Amino acid sequence: MYTKFLKKLWLSQVESDIYLLLLNNSKKNISQISAETWINRPKLYKTLPYMEEMWLISVILVGERKFYIAENPKILSNYFENIKEDFDIFLPKIENIYSNNFKKPIFKNSKWKKAIRNIFLDIWNILDTWDIFYRYSSRNNKEKSSIPRNEYLKYKKIRNEKKLERMVITNEYLNNLKTPNSAKQVVVIPKNYDIFEDNITKIIYANKVAIIDYNTDECFIIESIIFATFERKLFKLLFKLMQKAGH
Repeated sequence: MYTKFLKKLWLSQVESDIYLLLLNNSKKNISQISAETWINRPKLYKTLPYMEEMWLISVILVGERKFYIAENPKILSNYFENIKEDFDIFLPKIENIYSNNFKKPIFKNSKWKKAIRNIFLDIWNILDTWDIFYRYSSRNNKEKSSIPRNEYLKYKKIRNEKKLERMVITNEYLNNLKTPNSAKQVVVIPKNYDIFEDNITKIIYANKVAIIDYNTDECFIIESIIFATFERKLFKLLFKLMQKAGH
């Protein structure tokens, strides 16, 4: 588990093995490191000086013998910051490539539960602070959520941190489940028109229109600024008319 995490910080397998060995022991000389990690000495002679330079390990002398010790793991936060800085530079460049490659509408289809979770996380990733997204929610009271509670709480936390606002058209059952929230405007489909329990959700955000069929856990996403703008206009019109009607 620890090795996997260290690799995410761009440490190699060899560097991770050495660091974890020294972290779990007070000190080791090069012979002991080689014997316990199965890394040959020529490789260690190249790797250890680099790890010293990066402040992952240090050298101590006991008499005339040289030993290696691990530095405080807090040093790894520097690796994280470096990755973040590189990522902040890298992301806009590849986003530009992405936007230039896709001028026509893209239609995506996924049929697995994690796709539902990924749509909600995508909302957070794409939208900026204080942005608004629009949702039709016709969930019924028979089906359990397809998103595990811990995943939902994660999404909710992120949504609140970015102060995302939302406008929702839903049914009476779902509206009664939720506590009032200043970041959410809701109108309810009247029962005398339709019970609105098709168990389908449509979400309009940024340049995307996502449709989630909770009956089959199937998701459809149309990625197109034209489609999204068109759907957003229709949503706002319906929402405004329903507000005037007192729903």
